[in-house]
Amino acid sequence: MILSVEGERKAEKLCEIEELKNIDIIYSSNSFRAIATAKYLAENNHTKIRLDDRINERNFGCEYLNQLPKDFTKRSFDDKNYKIFDGESLNEMDLRFNNFIHELLNQTNEKMIVVIHGIMLLSFLANICDYEFDEKNTFAKYNGKLIIDSKPKSPGVYKIVYDDTNKIIDVDVIN
Repeated sequence: MILSVEGERKAEKLCEIEELKNIDIIYSSNSFRAIATAKYLAENNHTKIRLDDRINERNFGCEYLNQLPKDFTKRSFDDKNYKIFDGESLNEMDLRFNNFIHELLNQTNEKMIVVIHGIMLLSFLANICDYEFDEKNTFAKYNGKLIIDSKPKSPGVYKIVYDDTNKIIDVDVIN
């Protein structure tokens, strides 16, 4: 799927966010929507977009999303090993995302943006936050600070801060 006209406008508006300025590296999944979102940030920061398969969208195990069970997302968060057919579970997706993040943290101290899909972000937040998902709404708190209350924004901008030992010390919602 491509970005809608409204999606393009929202992606371009991200360049106004102070935390998304003076970025050294931009990573994106290979989906058109992620790349289309990242392109404005890349142009604004005079850098190229780096693609990495480890941050690609979850393999749902079916050709069309309407083939998924109606409660697929809820079941996935209730049991992160849940998957259908030859798809991947949230745990499998988390593993490749965590490998990606840990490799980046061990390579550089540069300021980075990672443009990923909502399900990958939500699964990551479920691992590090007090997290609830009730089929319609998402709630996430980090160290008592509200990160998501109801539905995540699209696009959403989240700032994850790590210390020198690669331990998360803060999570914040920027947009």
